[in-house]
Amino acid sequence: MRILTAVLLSAAVMVAGSGKSYASDADDVKAVVDAYHAALSALDVAKMEALWAHDDTVMDIEPRDKAISLGWDAVKKNFKTEFANTEELKLTQADGPHMQVKGDVAWSTGISNATTLHPKGGPVLSNVLTYETDVFNKRDGHWLLVSHTALSVPQ
Repeated sequence: MRILTAVLLSAAVMVAGSGKSYASDADDVKAVVDAYHAALSALDVAKMEALWAHDDTVMDIEPRDKAISLGWDAVKKNFKTEFANTEELKLTQADGPHMQVKGDVAWSTGISNATTLHPKGGPVLSNVLTYETDVFNKRDGHWLLVSHTALSVPQ
């Protein structure tokens, strides 16, 4: 019995010291959510690139989109188009993010308030409350976005 206890205790110590806990993974995912909002607010595609997986499986849909962007090239193009048509964007988290981490997959939901200034055809200020859902995959020790959905909350 002492040998079994010693083995189990050793295994627990090895697991505890060998990697991150759920709490630190959740903190890392929250940091990606915060960085995503910062990149959006900065209208910065280069900052976006660091947060996303760059393959054909990623997907994105924004409140004004009429279709889902599939694959990194389409997602990047969508952000370039959005940013080119936006003069200023300010995001504030109204609720959440509420996160779950299961192994190398995590997801986050929340509600954000987006205040946007669109210069095309004169300044147009819009204030939109959006539901957000993000899916992350841990690759090479880094949490990367693989899916983002932002939908307007009905008024």
